[in-house]
Amino acid sequence: MLLVEDNNFTRSTVAAGLRAEGCAVQSVSTAREAITAADDSPVDCAVIDLHLGRGPSGIDVAYGLRERNPSIGIVILTSFTDPRFMVNDQRELPAGTVYAVKNDVDSTSQLRDYVDRAIEATRSEHVAPLGASTTRTRVPLTDVQVEVLRLVAQGLTNAEIARRRVTSERTVEITVARIVKGLDLQPTDTENSRVLLTQSYYELIGGGGVR
Repeated sequence: MLLVEDNNFTRSTVAAGLRAEGCAVQSVSTAREAITAADDSPVDCAVIDLHLGRGPSGIDVAYGLRERNPSIGIVILTSFTDPRFMVNDQRELPAGTVYAVKNDVDSTSQLRDYVDRAIEATRSEHVAPLGASTTRTRVPLTDVQVEVLRLVAQGLTNAEIARRRVTSERTVEITVARIVKGLDLQPTDTENSRVLLTQSYYELIGGGGVR
């Protein structure tokens, strides 16, 4: 199997854990290395970080690997609770992808189970064709709400968000209120909605920008 992770410590730790679970692991740190590795030798499954720094995302790598081998299992392993939090207009996950949030993975055996599930998914007659929409977002927000939440977390005011999105300030206010409701936040006298939204955003991306 192939592990694609740009953080050296995470890559070595995950690789060691998978080897302890009986996986033969080849680990690389970049999209280019991943494609080269897949061209050089058969790979039955790839565990890929969603954010690989500047350049192609983990989803882009997944599509590149699937183009070479339609039966390769794909596990996206990331701190992002929802792939939409990484970038606007993110591509849908390839069919049969297992999306795993790092904070939810309690053991190497659980990660090995994700690998097995991803391999099995590509063998099932029920798996949709390459390119079909399989993203199962875990956050009850629309794409517009995700973008507005990101801008709120960056410290922009409603007026600034309205100018950037070429819409009215009132529309932004309504959107922000719906985000608060969608995330089930409870503003108080000491914690206003924007503080809670910012805290929620960083929790949803894994905290403090850590990938």
